[in-house]
Amino acid sequence: MPKGDCYAANGRWMIGKDNSYRLVHGVAIMARDGKPFGHCWIEKGNTVLDFSNDNKIKLPKKRYYELGGIPVKGYPLYKYKYLEAAKLMVKSAHWGPWESKPPR
Repeated sequence: MPKGDCYAANGRWMIGKDNSYRLVHGVAIMARDGKPFGHCWIEKGNTVLDFSNDNKIKLPKKRYYELGGIPVKGYPLYKYKYLEAAKLMVKSAHWGPWESKPPR
């Protein structure tokens, strides 16, 4: 089971960013076992940023989605502007996910 910090790492990075960025909660496919898992990343236009697990990933959105098997059938993507995410962080007292129930 994944033990990453994607929700916290990417949520922290989003703090104070402008409306050109989106914090995305969704489901990806784990490369090592081929099973779906809850994941979080950042999008700006056609670029994805991912700071989870001390990474500094910057990839074209198309390539990131190909590598992660995104979108995974049956699991929508939830995209948040900074202020939307900030309100949900405060209201829930956690980094997410807020509107979904990922498989693991």
